[in-house]
Amino acid sequence: MIAQILAGMRDVDGVHGSFVVTRTGALAGKDLPPMFDDAVLTEVGRRVVRLHDGLCAGGEDFEHCVMRFADHKLYLRSVPNGFLCVLSTNSVNTPALKMALTLTARRVDPLIMDAAAGASSASATPPRASEVPGSASRRQATYRGHRV
Repeated sequence: MIAQILAGMRDVDGVHGSFVVTRTGALAGKDLPPMFDDAVLTEVGRRVVRLHDGLCAGGEDFEHCVMRFADHKLYLRSVPNGFLCVLSTNSVNTPALKMALTLTARRVDPLIMDAAAGASSASATPPRASEVPGSASRRQATYRGHRV
């Protein structure tokens, strides 16, 4: 159900896909190309939670955050039950993306805890990147000819 809702984010020109993590960093749903496997997104989820904790150290919660990279942007939107994360190009239409984020966040937030509970009962926690054997942890993924 979450993947169907997230698929609507790709209607915004420049959006590659999106995913949702809980407040603990567990992956609740995704709509991304197959190269982004669940283990990678779970590790990203843990880092999003740590980033959130660091930004909230002053006592205020953050509503959204944008991380800019050479060729991409990662938008993080805080919702009561987790975080909505969107991967886009640098040339994405920001006002259209913000409107889509608001609408998607309203629809996804009530489903986050149910999806995470179902996923955790169906599979064991994947290993962290530091626990993966040497050759697999050094492998670089590419998307459209760019390292990610």
